Amino acid sequence: MLVSCANDLEKIRELTALDSLPDISIKNIKVKQSEFGNITLELTAPKLSTYQGKDPYTEFPEGIKIIFFDSLMAPKSELTAKYGISWNNRKIMEAKGDVVLKNFTRKAQLNTEHLTWDENKRRMFTEQFVRITTPEKIITGRSMESDEVFDNWVIRNVSGTFYVKESQ
Repeated sequence: MLVSCANDLEKIRELTALDSLPDISIKNIKVKQSEFGNITLELTAPKLSTYQGKDPYTEFPEGIKIIFFDSLMAPKSELTAKYGISWNNRKIMEAKGDVVLKNFTRKAQLNTEHLTWDENKRRMFTEQFVRITTPEKIITGRSMESDEVFDNWVIRNVSGTFYVKESQ
């Protein structure tokens, strides 16, 4: 009886590469960020993995939730997604998969599949389909840009449903 086995060398290199393993891995994380003594955001995730290298990043493979607070430390907006990745040096974070961004004061909600947050510019944007729901209207579009707390937003290629009260 003769048995043979072949290994793909590229696959072996990929599986055993040092940078494919996280430098740090944490479960059930909760992080608070503050500026001048005031909490500005709170991030929670079931799992966090950090990778060092030329372009270090932090990954949230099992989902992410970020709550943004106003100056009185009351929740102003909330971002949830099934996956998140933060590019540490670039200060860019991407949320993917069933992304929901809520603004509690305006009672507005954004739904999309991919959202990018540029922390340096304090802007959020996407080139994906978006749906924004408010008490008065539902607006859809093909891209969107907003400030980081989802107060002021612009949608491109807009369509939507607007509710109008009948006059008596």
